[in-house]
Amino acid sequence: MTFGKRLRALRRSQSMTQDSLAQELEISKSAVSMYELNHREPDFKLMRHIADFFAVDLDYLYGRTDVPRAAAASAATRAGERIARLYDRASDIDKSLVEKVLTPYEEALPDLGKKIIPLYVTPAAAGYASPAQGEDYDDYEVPFTSKADFAARISGDSMEPYIPDGGIVLVSRQKVGIGDVGLFFIDGDLKCKQYCRDNFGNVYLFSLNRNRADADVTISASSGSTLYCFGKVLMENRIPLPN
Repeated sequence: MTFGKRLRALRRSQSMTQDSLAQELEISKSAVSMYELNHREPDFKLMRHIADFFAVDLDYLYGRTDVPRAAAASAATRAGERIARLYDRASDIDKSLVEKVLTPYEEALPDLGKKIIPLYVTPAAAGYASPAQGEDYDDYEVPFTSKADFAARISGDSMEPYIPDGGIVLVSRQKVGIGDVGLFFIDGDLKCKQYCRDNFGNVYLFSLNRNRADADVTISASSGSTLYCFGKVLMENRIPLPN
């Protein structure tokens, strides 16, 4: 089966339209159509994003195997993934209501032990992180209920006191909203910063340590710079944006 047919089958298995998939992947609807018709093929970064979104192996998308990683997933797992996607789209007020409803159930859960996620070990410059797949990593143990997909070590003082020099952050592969801390790929550089975007499409990446405002990054909507988010850093508390 071709990549296009597999993409279409995966999309339909989630009862998604081309438009809704395009929104999830942050591409145009016409691009999804071109991929499904095999007129174009995504680059590796987008292909990896598609694989993560549908929870299948890259080999399955490339046609090297007919066994998707998610083939044996339970109905409960698929339902949970759908609920997680809906939660990501919800407003902060709705998210708060969901958490209030679910917290008693979470507290009643038995101790389910630990799970292992990758901790990327490549040294990083000040304010940088290293979440790229394929790099060296160590196994890192977190609670089974943790939402983290991977961990990264941060170097430098630009995120102190919230993230100390040499500190380890837990990261969930999800979109970041205004005020969230995330790991970003910017024209070849990897940075850990607080995200903000204005109504004109300009992006501001702030250092949490305001004594290191010199390490802030501004990306104008017309700059042509490439910005990719690897995920949201899981912080204990929400941090206000700088004035």
